[in-house]
Amino acid sequence: MNILTEKAFELSQTGVFTYIDVLIWFPGTRDSVGGIIKRGIASGEILHIHRGLYCLAGKYNRHGLDRNIFANLIYGPSYISMESALAIHGWIPEAVHSVISVSWGRAKSFETPWGYFDYMQVKQRPLFSGVERMEAGGGTCFVAKPLKALADYVASRRLDWTNSEPLVESLRIENEYLEELKSADFDELDGVYKSLRARRFLNGLR
Repeated sequence: MNILTEKAFELSQTGVFTYIDVLIWFPGTRDSVGGIIKRGIASGEILHIHRGLYCLAGKYNRHGLDRNIFANLIYGPSYISMESALAIHGWIPEAVHSVISVSWGRAKSFETPWGYFDYMQVKQRPLFSGVERMEAGGGTCFVAKPLKALADYVASRRLDWTNSEPLVESLRIENEYLEELKSADFDELDGVYKSLRARRFLNGLR
């Protein structure tokens, strides 16, 4: 087993670690640390997820990682939203091929060994209203609650939706899920969105 694999296996609670972690584990020059990381990747025991972000590969990872835990780490601040969040909550039947998140930053996409990660910009303050921390295999991640995910969907795609009909027809959301929404869910998002479409959608759906 590679020395970096051994150290990550011992000290990383999730099997996910950063360049800073490696600097702490192996004090030395950047060249020496870079060499340790390169040898770990070359051995096939370490996966390079994104700049400065790594994880143990395959049989070396005992935590059964869920790719959702990488979403907040690759680009942030961000939270998982839209179709990805709705799928996590079980509100839509379709599988989502990329992990879709919302951030304050510019829209970006990343291809990684764990699949595609897409980030959409939705202007709002505060960013994490209507967002919850959820357990995912091997760690945690920030995920939009269903109503927040729907409002983000409307805002990012500039949709003129003002009732539940397109949610049922276009996203195939069951009415029983929509009936679970409470006044508190709407109150949490009151005044958050800059998008007029998002505000109209929330008011109409309410």
